[in-house]
Amino acid sequence: MSGPHLTVLRFTVTERALHWTFAAGYLALLVSGLPLMWPALRGLIRDYTPVMGVRLHLAAALLWVLAPLGVILLGERGRLRRTLNELTGLTRLDAAWLVRFPRWLVSGREARARLDERVGRFNGGQKLNALFVLVTSLLLGFSGLMLTPAALAGQGPGTGVWREVHQYVTFLALGPLIGHVYLALVHPPTRPALPGMVHGRVQAQWAALHHPRWRPPEGEDP
Repeated sequence: MSGPHLTVLRFTVTERALHWTFAAGYLALLVSGLPLMWPALRGLIRDYTPVMGVRLHLAAALLWVLAPLGVILLGERGRLRRTLNELTGLTRLDAAWLVRFPRWLVSGREARARLDERVGRFNGGQKLNALFVLVTSLLLGFSGLMLTPAALAGQGPGTGVWREVHQYVTFLALGPLIGHVYLALVHPPTRPALPGMVHGRVQAQWAALHHPRWRPPEGEDP
């Protein structure tokens, strides 16, 4: 892989569709759910009522579940399985990368390349983030399901242990989410990865530098 204008396929249409439908539903859940948890935010929304908030949150939950499910059912499931296996396969090399991550974050181009010399398709940070999103999503989904009967009965966002779980996990998820957005949109060394999730392809030189052990599969349509 060489040449300043040569690109390689990093994510297929199915992978990108799954990412963006999940992200859209997740964002809708946050926007509709945070005012339910923190009443101080309700004043930012005109004519807001808890009943309206609950309805919007339930609609967002349906989007969050059904849209990605549709992509999984209609898309290329074989590729999704391979990607899931790659993302959840943490190794000792990934653990070593994570230990060096603070240094990687502030290093120059050549130093980052040296730290990435054993990285495959995904680095340890991407794998850890994927596992974190998977676990917190399951917790949010299950705790939200436990709160749904009260919401449907017009009792608002509910009370008790499941509300606390839902609230604390949401708060826990905000930090990594903000970090993910920052690395994708703002941090110059990591911005080159964003085109892979937008139109599927990344610069071959960048991939060879930061994911040297990754070999893009040949013969796959973007």
